[in-house]
Amino acid sequence: MTGYSIGTNSDEASREIIIGYDNIENDGQIDIEKVIADTENQGVVDNFLMIYLNKEKIIDTNQNLDKPDVHISVVSPKQSTSLIDSILWFKNEGAVIAIRSGESWDRVDYFEINKSDANYIKEQIEY
Repeated sequence: MTGYSIGTNSDEASREIIIGYDNIENDGQIDIEKVIADTENQGVVDNFLMIYLNKEKIIDTNQNLDKPDVHISVVSPKQSTSLIDSILWFKNEGAVIAIRSGESWDRVDYFEINKSDANYIKEQIEY
């Protein structure tokens, strides 16, 4: 009898959400405070991805790239690839997201999300 086994190693995450904050004492250093892996909480990872998929592009923003509220990255550990590098500023009406669109932070696209989505992110990252 011949057969095929198709599957993945369920112990290894395929997506991780990495949460970091600027280190107050060391300029340019980001301290990783939390990692949410799809092996631990698939629903949270999926919700983050849906929030990022449904964001609305904005043109004019006065955000200081050096002073975000939080750094959020989505990575694929299996592929050793960063999928999304972003920084967020929380506002009363939601949040502004800057996503790196090039090799460095010299090229950035800005987006906004609504209050409900911003509150969900705050809750998950314990902001």
